[in-house]
Amino acid sequence: MSVTTLFSRRLLLGGLLLLPLGAVAGGLLDSAVLTELNGKPASFARYQGKTTVVNFWATWCAPCRKEMPLLSALAPRLAARQVRFVGIALDQPGEVAAYLKQLPVSYPVLMSDGEGIALMRALGNRSGGLPFTVVLDEQGRPLARIAGLVSEAELMKALPLR
Repeated sequence: MSVTTLFSRRLLLGGLLLLPLGAVAGGLLDSAVLTELNGKPASFARYQGKTTVVNFWATWCAPCRKEMPLLSALAPRLAARQVRFVGIALDQPGEVAAYLKQLPVSYPVLMSDGEGIALMRALGNRSGGLPFTVVLDEQGRPLARIAGLVSEAELMKALPLR
């Protein structure tokens, strides 16, 4: 189901989602059309059940490129604390694959089907700018939304680490 279809089912009024965002963030991601780099369909549902850092990015986005090494370093460090990272690329698969060969990351990267900006806006990024990071709890509810370049301190503060 596309984000647009999901929006029509959730009743938009003047561009604003009428239901509390916390109730639907995981559902929006679960319903998004995502693929792996090889083009196989990917389901976001497999990332539910743990705190998840979702980072929207693109190869042409300089701040995105700057923060990726930080996210890649944090992902294995925080895995033992039940935090996982997922990148969602808003770009062409060939560009993303080439970039990740140059700068591999330690977390999975999924591709958006072209509705990634609408998905980001539905998750709270009204401007649609990149990078955009959402921290979800185990039930898929947003704990934090970070527009722009994220710092380690800002991200660590957003995580419910025990």
